[in-house]
Amino acid sequence: MQLISVWREIRLRWRRHFTAILGLSIGLCLLLLLNALSNAYKEATKIPLQDVGADISIQRNGDVPEELNGVVFSCSAVTIQHHEIEAIRNMAGVRSVAQAVLLWVFQDDQFAMVLGIEPESTLGPGRLKNYMVEGRYLTNGKEALLDESFAREQGLTVGDSVAVAGQSFSVVGLVAASQAPKMVVAHIYIPLDEAQAMATVSEGVQKVSPFSSQDANVLFLTADQEAIPALSASLSEVMGKDTAISTPDTFLRKLGTMFALSDRFSAAVGLIILVVTFLLVFKTVAGGIHERAREIAVFKCIGWTNGNIRKQIVSETLAQCLLAAAIGTALAVIASWLLSLHTLDIMIPWEMAPTPHFLPGGGEPVFRTVHLPVQLSLPLIGIAFALSLGLGAIISLFCTNRISKIKPSEVLRHE
Repeated sequence: MQLISVWREIRLRWRRHFTAILGLSIGLCLLLLLNALSNAYKEATKIPLQDVGADISIQRNGDVPEELNGVVFSCSAVTIQHHEIEAIRNMAGVRSVAQAVLLWVFQDDQFAMVLGIEPESTLGPGRLKNYMVEGRYLTNGKEALLDESFAREQGLTVGDSVAVAGQSFSVVGLVAASQAPKMVVAHIYIPLDEAQAMATVSEGVQKVSPFSSQDANVLFLTADQEAIPALSASLSEVMGKDTAISTPDTFLRKLGTMFALSDRFSAAVGLIILVVTFLLVFKTVAGGIHERAREIAVFKCIGWTNGNIRKQIVSETLAQCLLAAAIGTALAVIASWLLSLHTLDIMIPWEMAPTPHFLPGGGEPVFRTVHLPVQLSLPLIGIAFALSLGLGAIISLFCTNRISKIKPSEVLRHE
């Protein structure tokens, strides 16, 4: 009986209730989208590092090589010493560490970017296993993987040999480096210990950045998500000011202030939406009680108590809020799907994918294009429904206090 009377009231006075339902549904839709967008940008900035299976990458900036001859380091990736690597490995919150050695090799009027990787690792450059196009993946020893475009230019294929700094490596596989994560792109991939040995005996390396056989110059870390901000600060203290520590927040800052929706900004806008919605629903409910003064007086004359009338109005308000929550959620689902079709270009600075300026496109940042991962989580939808019903309950309970002041004799006499 209660539900029938609630539905009858909404149907008979649909124009007045429509205003409250529409306003509340739009407010909830905006609130859901604001939070979903904020989360989407934060999730999008994790993708460049997720491509290499990492949460943090570490490089140290150094001096420009004195001469571009033989084996040298890029100025954005110089020595990270073994004892520093071990200290990082033992930090609270760090789960795993992958090492790499990035080399620029100049030989016989040719240039090649060489990356020394840990063949057994699945972190960082280990993701290259997913981009094999021919042959097999790297193992230890005098073996090499080649970027398929570089191999084509050099006229090399699986089974041939490639010379690196005067040493011969057997080509065991080809990879689509152009499709691989931008932070692990090179022309030639060799085992880490081979790259370490090359750097150790290179005069060009030792003059600029002394290097030993257990050092590296690029690190990839996985870490506990909640520990990443504190860990980033600790790493800066351990490694010094010249170290580039890249986290999802690093990429978020590079998107610019327009896109970096902070929690504080989201909360402020959400509060404004809630206040406006509260006032709109409050005005509708309070105005409805004023308009229905004669009806309420009649209810009292036929035996309805203040409690009965209050229950009726609370039920009507909650029904409106429930309907508004459903409509607002549906609108937010549609809008989030449309927004997820939008692409976002996340800049990967030159320092994280250093290509010499004399090569085509060298010196320019590259971009990782991603679709905005806009999603409405079930907890967020649940909060929206709870917020809507809570808002309706507070407003209706507050507004129904004036029901007891409605005197049937006075109202009906003037009506």
